[in-house]
Amino acid sequence: MNTRKLAGVILFSYITLQTVCAQDVSKDVRAQEKSRFSFGVVADIQYADAEKKGERDYRNSLNKLETCVREFNGHDLSFVISLGDMIDHDFISFDKPLSILENLKAPRYNVPGNHDFEVEDKFKGQVRKRLDNRDGYFNFEVNGMVFIVLDGSSLSTFAYVKDSKKYNAALLKLGELKNQGLNNANLWNGGIGDKQFMWLGNQLEKADRLNKKVVCFCHWPLLPENGTQLWNNREVTELLNKHHSVVAWIAGHHHAGGYEKTGNIHYLILKGMVEAKSETSCGIIEVFSDRLVLKGYGDQKDQIMDFSR
Repeated sequence: MNTRKLAGVILFSYITLQTVCAQDVSKDVRAQEKSRFSFGVVADIQYADAEKKGERDYRNSLNKLETCVREFNGHDLSFVISLGDMIDHDFISFDKPLSILENLKAPRYNVPGNHDFEVEDKFKGQVRKRLDNRDGYFNFEVNGMVFIVLDGSSLSTFAYVKDSKKYNAALLKLGELKNQGLNNANLWNGGIGDKQFMWLGNQLEKADRLNKKVVCFCHWPLLPENGTQLWNNREVTELLNKHHSVVAWIAGHHHAGGYEKTGNIHYLILKGMVEAKSETSCGIIEVFSDRLVLKGYGDQKDQIMDFSR
């Protein structure tokens, strides 16, 4: 090999080595980056003093929840959010899971779910208060990131007494969905009402102006369209897509869990604790400047959700 060829080989090898090293350093820097803060997530505890039905082990949800709370308390969390269906049925069922959740060191927020309203008519109007969420929807901020809690039961049949004005309005909406042949035309799904929809739009516009990132929480998913999605999921998805601030919609309801990314928004569905086959099912989400990183415990899988753009 002549001198010119040898020099060329050495130069190529050097450039290749530098490139590989640069990539490794980049990976190491990202891996070592400290998160801004973190929060806990759990979905579909669905406790009831009832016999196991299929994969739903109602009574054992309390043991799984205790395991989850112990795990959460081992971390410095900014908050914990329960994504709906804390109970399966009966108003008294709230007592035991809420008692366990009282042991959390971090602040806790509760999202209304369809099973939370599977109570006697006289208690339906007390469910949101029992969940310490009187209006069903609100927002809060942590370290510059906006979190929006949404109430997909505001347009539903199960949250209201039969033949009431809101109950009948929900029946009309359900009929429209069935006429369109949509797979989410089910009594166990619900929707976001007009007032809440307008409020959501205003919150997103404000976040856009202030250049803040937004994460939405709701019991019902928007995507994938597997039959468990919010009644007006397409309208809500269209709204979210108009706002660059939105990075994720995190939900429960579909116990098998799921994930989809459409455009710049991540749609994450947490696995249901009531059907967990291991000791628990929950997760901790670490918030970085350019991503959310879900660390799953028990049945819950890990997920990385980048939002750098």
